[in-house]
Amino acid sequence: MFFDFRQNNSGGGFDFDAERGISCHVIVEAANDEEANRRAEAIGLYFDGEGDCSCCGNRWSAQWSGDEGDEVPSVYDEPVETATVYMKWMGDNPDAFIHYADGRIVAHHLTKKSF
Repeated sequence: MFFDFRQNNSGGGFDFDAERGISCHVIVEAANDEEANRRAEAIGLYFDGEGDCSCCGNRWSAQWSGDEGDEVPSVYDEPVETATVYMKWMGDNPDAFIHYADGRIVAHHLTKKSF
């Protein structure tokens, strides 16, 4: 299953790290929510809010207990191949990184919605 960790732009900016595979969306393949959270922390995500903006909220949130994830890598419940976003917060950088269980990290550019 795949779990999408959506980044909050705490403090008015997003973290991006191509080497570690961190962007607006970090999608992790895992057997369950607990494994997804452990793998996300190993990538560099954190869930304690340490150093994040107190008025904007935490940058990252853990998966909810019992969350079953998606069968395919998805953003906002849409497969990444067809998912659209209102804003390209990362400019020309990938909007999402998919972290497969076998260790592969695949960058993905989402499509901007047209109005």
